[in-house]
Amino acid sequence: MHKQKAAVPYLRRLNPVIKLAAVVVVTVLVSITSAPALCLALIAAAFLLTALGGGIPPLALLRRMGVFLGVSLSFVLFLLVVRGLEPAGDEVRFLAFGYTRAVLRNILALGLRILCIALATLSFVLTTDPGDLVLSLILQLHVPYLHGYAALAAYRFLPAMQDEVKGIRLAQEIRGIEWNKGFINRMASPFRVMLPMLALAARKGERIALAMDSRGLGAAKTRTFYKRTAVTRRDVLFLLFVALFCAAAMLLLSRLNLLPYGQALGAGAI
Repeated sequence: MHKQKAAVPYLRRLNPVIKLAAVVVVTVLVSITSAPALCLALIAAAFLLTALGGGIPPLALLRRMGVFLGVSLSFVLFLLVVRGLEPAGDEVRFLAFGYTRAVLRNILALGLRILCIALATLSFVLTTDPGDLVLSLILQLHVPYLHGYAALAAYRFLPAMQDEVKGIRLAQEIRGIEWNKGFINRMASPFRVMLPMLALAARKGERIALAMDSRGLGAAKTRTFYKRTAVTRRDVLFLLFVALFCAAAMLLLSRLNLLPYGQALGAGAI
């Protein structure tokens, strides 16, 4: 019996440029509003869409969001301390800190804004193949293929360099350099890797450049592609759904007085 192929998740079947456009729409929308409710709604929607439509387990997605949660919380705590010491705010008091409601709303919106943009970007990265992204940029946005392939080579260069760092560390440990012993050793460890990494990067970069040159990259204005990407009706419907959802969320929150007029089009400076 033939084994059935696993179904490709919905988000992975979309054109990368369309997903990138959706990320831009969400980023612009949360960047021009100081309403925490809108950011929360978009975070919830992006999380559900990535988990259900991208085939990413919710717990795995939460683990990947850990760093961004830490960054967001750090910004919020820092602003709470700094703004709480100012004498202007007396509406809400906590110990020696005083705030106005507008300041608290803007601080919360900033933290949620960071999470929303990070989650939208993470969803794009987890559900997009780099090769498909480059092809989409070349074929749909007409980016010069020289720049596209150079970006792809640089992107695939990074995981290889991470493996090289592990190899360098193991080689130095064999030669008696203790990496994790003492505070000074840990602080100096990145500098021990710097020179070998520069030498390896130069070698690998030269080899990649020679390989691309020997295959005639840049010799012709146009190229053929073994795989092509296209904008289909599914892609257009997805982008339309994102735009309609954002508009509906803003309208609903306005009706509930969670998005007062003026916050929808004002960044609300901290």
